[in-house]
Amino acid sequence: MSDNTNIDLDKLQFWAWLEMGINKGWVTEPFCNTHDGDPYMTEEEEKEWEDGGDPCLHVIKLID
Repeated sequence: MSDNTNIDLDKLQFWAWLEMGINKGWVTEPFCNTHDGDPYMTEEEEKEWEDGGDPCLHVIKLID
């Protein structure tokens, strides 16, 4: 098996793993916090943000 085949298999396994997490409600779908904001922010977090606060944001950057 070539290295490219291993990389492709790794990517497929990762996306299957991510999809399972999304379906189980363990993680959100990927989104761009820079351009889209945080569509999963709670009302409390939104209020804090609008009041000039900085609610904690845990992020996992997907590297493709």
